Amino acid sequence: MTSVRNNAVSASVAALLLGWVIFGCLNNSVLADVAQKSGEKSTDSTDPDYFYDESSPENIKAPSKPPQPTITPYFEEAKKTVYAKKNATVTLNCPVKDYDESQHLIVWFKNNNTITTGLEIVADATLYHLDKDMNLVVDHVSEKTAGDYSCTVMPQKAKMDIHLVIGEEPVADNKQIMVSASALLLLSTLLARELSFGILRLDTFF
Repeated sequence: MTSVRNNAVSASVAALLLGWVIFGCLNNSVLADVAQKSGEKSTDSTDPDYFYDESSPENIKAPSKPPQPTITPYFEEAKKTVYAKKNATVTLNCPVKDYDESQHLIVWFKNNNTITTGLEIVADATLYHLDKDMNLVVDHVSEKTAGDYSCTVMPQKAKMDIHLVIGEEPVADNKQIMVSASALLLLSTLLARELSFGILRLDTFF
């Protein structure tokens, strides 16, 4: 009777041990599968081009690069000179073509030093400001503000150079032009007269 009881206890212990072994194997398998799936969903936080988008399906990595510009800005002239009186206020125009504020950024420079980036004034704000069209307004023309400027459209780096000069724009001397025109007309009249009277011949000149 005692032998039968011992055999029954041994069988129960063996069954219990077998159950624990099977449970441990299944548990390890489930944990390994969960770890593998978790690794597939994780992202590398050091990758600058991607971010972990919780709203995306299965939390997969979504690109974070900004869209590339689809319009290429340009200028019809590469440079120009602007004249202004001392202590006056003058506007330096940036006549860029095919400009889209959602894709491009206008940056103003003076002697290769940054004055503005977009709407932000990074130079002396008492000397400059921007109008609604991103043109640079020089509030006080002086020896300090005169010089070489450039309007650059990023990221394409389309650029127009502007030279600001203190003084009035030079104009041609009208009197000198009139005298030159009169002299040329008189010379032509005399030449035609000499040819008509046979005093001069064309083969004299050719």
